[in-house]
Amino acid sequence: MELDATDIGILRALQEDARRSLRDIAKRIGVSVPTVSSRLATLEQLGVVKAYRAVLDPERLNERSVTLIVKSNLQTADQVATDLSKLERIRRVTTARSGWIVAEATVTNREDVDVLLDAVGAIPNIVDCEHYVGVRTLKEEPRAIVTDTLSASLICFQCKGPIAGEPIKIRMDERDHYLCCRSCERLYIEKYKKMKAGA
Repeated sequence: MELDATDIGILRALQEDARRSLRDIAKRIGVSVPTVSSRLATLEQLGVVKAYRAVLDPERLNERSVTLIVKSNLQTADQVATDLSKLERIRRVTTARSGWIVAEATVTNREDVDVLLDAVGAIPNIVDCEHYVGVRTLKEEPRAIVTDTLSASLICFQCKGPIAGEPIKIRMDERDHYLCCRSCERLYIEKYKKMKAGA
């Protein structure tokens, strides 16, 4: 789905400062507050906007980052990545090709590194693991790059699965809702009507 200038303006404003008010965003991009509210709700439902968080500097909190490069068997990579993501100190896990996994962790002292490595070593099907303790961060930017032309992968508002091909788009309460098939459309409309009736 192609995002238009309004969607892109909202994303750009939020990425610069997630505390901006809807009124401030509307004024900045030249649309109404209800338009921003409706579009933002859709972007949230599509999973484009995942969360609103303060970006804390771990180095200012005397914490250090640890990058783990983990090799697993190709057949077990997803399970290893899932097991890694359950560890408390792990902050981000990314799977790559051929069974490689990159995990980022945060620690407060040297003993935490040893505890982390022991926990990682206890995960089945890890073939090899290298770790690097960060000393100083030179650049940290948001991962998404908001350009003037963006498209979003759609997920079904009912089953939450990816939408392959042309989505079914229905408009309710002045908002677009995207669905993957007629079955999900029927279930979603029924759920929506029940919710509206109960409100």
